[in-house]
Amino acid sequence: MSESDSAVNADSPTTPAPSFRGRGFRVFGLGWQDAIRYFFGGNASLAIILVLLICFFLIREGALFFPSHQRGLQDYRHAGQEFVDAVGEPIDAHTAFFSSANIAYFAEINESSREEDDLLRVARAVLANTEAACRKNWNLLKRKLGEVQEMDRALAGLDAADPARSDLAAKRETRLAEIAALRTILSSEVEAALAGPKVWKLGSDGRHLSSEDRERIREAVLFQASPDAKEEHPWLAGVGERSREKKKTAAAEFAAFKETLQGIQTAIRPMRTLHGELKKAASANRAAINRYQTAPARRAAMLEGAKKAQDPAEQARFQAEADQIVVEAPDLVAMNAPFYAAVPKQAELSAALLAEMRELREALPEKGSNARSRKALERSETLFDRFADTVDRSQRKAAKWRHERSVSAISSFTSFVFGKQWITNSSWHDFYGLLPLLTGSLLIAGIALAVCVPFSVAAAIYVNQLASRREQNFVKPAIEFIEAIPSVVLGFFGIVVFGEALRALSQVEWLSWVPGFPMNERLTILNAGLLLAFMAAPTIFTLVEDALENVPSALTENSLAMGASKLQTVFRVIVPASVSGLIAAILLGFGRIVGETMVVLLVAGNKIKIPDFSEGLGAIAQPAHTMTGIIAQELPEVDSGSLHWRALFIVGLVLFIIALAVNYAAQQVLKRFQRI
Repeated sequence: MSESDSAVNADSPTTPAPSFRGRGFRVFGLGWQDAIRYFFGGNASLAIILVLLICFFLIREGALFFPSHQRGLQDYRHAGQEFVDAVGEPIDAHTAFFSSANIAYFAEINESSREEDDLLRVARAVLANTEAACRKNWNLLKRKLGEVQEMDRALAGLDAADPARSDLAAKRETRLAEIAALRTILSSEVEAALAGPKVWKLGSDGRHLSSEDRERIREAVLFQASPDAKEEHPWLAGVGERSREKKKTAAAEFAAFKETLQGIQTAIRPMRTLHGELKKAASANRAAINRYQTAPARRAAMLEGAKKAQDPAEQARFQAEADQIVVEAPDLVAMNAPFYAAVPKQAELSAALLAEMRELREALPEKGSNARSRKALERSETLFDRFADTVDRSQRKAAKWRHERSVSAISSFTSFVFGKQWITNSSWHDFYGLLPLLTGSLLIAGIALAVCVPFSVAAAIYVNQLASRREQNFVKPAIEFIEAIPSVVLGFFGIVVFGEALRALSQVEWLSWVPGFPMNERLTILNAGLLLAFMAAPTIFTLVEDALENVPSALTENSLAMGASKLQTVFRVIVPASVSGLIAAILLGFGRIVGETMVVLLVAGNKIKIPDFSEGLGAIAQPAHTMTGIIAQELPEVDSGSLHWRALFIVGLVLFIIALAVNYAAQQVLKRFQRI
């Protein structure tokens, strides 16, 4: 440093570093800087405290679930209900097999008259839509026709010389004139409605109908579009008669198929009879166990009532009822003796049932004559194999069952986590199984991610790197605006519009190759997954764009300077550099999807059952329930502190753990790639 510089620095006043400390308003020795620091630090601490309180609350409410659940399972075993359900497993499997074969039979019968049935379906749909389009005058004409009928009955009861008769007759003529005018108006409205495509939407838009059939349907609707029409149009009646005749002929052709179905239906009856007898005995056992367990409380309540009663008669009544309550442990050995005695009979019936069902399956047609029949018969093969396995498994369970075997805490835990049933308020036994709810949540989330991740990532890359300023100003707000749509509105849209459109699309014949098509229901896993993909797209889009924005500009400039094109720079430099942000965005989007409640509650179907994965990808066309949906649906209706209440809190705890795990994984991904 030169002497002149030293002199200047020595003469210049020292400039203090900028600081808020010591300036302005102070309270208890704290300045603005301290207040700001403590404010934000306090909010962070408050967030941590809230998370801990949530954990504590969920654990506290669910802590007593597993002990109570374990006792319930023990009573379930002591009463013999576990044995009865093991015996009844083949009945459910048999029902599924029979239903599939029955669907194949009716597909064969209905195929013979498909043309006539389609015409009838379209005609009835068009008639219903025409009535809806002309509802006001339609209902008015019906009402006036009813008034004329009442007047006719009144006139029949009046004498010819009665003065009121002439007044009533005049009113009747007025009504008839009004009816004639309404008929003219209604006829014009019906003609106008039939000229438009709207009335054909529930049946067919006419493109699949010949001009002759369309005109005949139109004539039939015009004929029946009168409220006083007493009979069906002759052409429609003829179509219906042809349909019945063809079905009758087909039924005669497939008589052997029908006989086989009747044999399948009859084969299970001995097993059903045994199951019904055992179920009655198990129900009586469970009632006896419940009486024994509640006897001390009931007796104490009666004695307390006797102490508080002022009337000696009331005291005597309470005391007598208390004396009648016998606190005596039931004899579990005697109660379960019928079940042990039924094991040989169950084994005998199982062997006979399986042998008979194998013969009946061989008698079924090998292949159907149409797509629906073939699909049902193929599915029946899978269901029969499942039925045979269930019979063997049921027999082994019944032979190994022992009522005195205790239910461990581990068994209680695994029966909840891997249980396949969620049945509450049952007169038999309540089952709490998480697996169908977890499966539904993960399937819906998987579909949502599979759809929204490619679109969201691609949109973020395009907007951030390739789009012009005008496109950015339009596309980015449009995507982010989706977050402003209330989930209940989106769910209502899924029920009324999207679900119906998706089901209608699945009925298109050339799309029958798509797994799960045609769809029988509009509220399905696929419907919910697509709507959640729409909801999660803005979240993933925003996070991915932020990750791309945080890539150092030097990487882009160096890549372009070395001769790389814009696309090469984007996909070989920018995207790999932001991969940690992309992965974190996907994980956080998954957390957003899994935690959604209202949409899945409205459009997923709310069927507590594990989807049938034997249909492959077609399983997504089935309804399901989710963890969030079951909490929102059932929590307001259950008693506080009950086993059902605590089970829902355990589900909430599992959901909370999944959310924490996803967020933790996202943070770890960010840290790992930042180190790299």
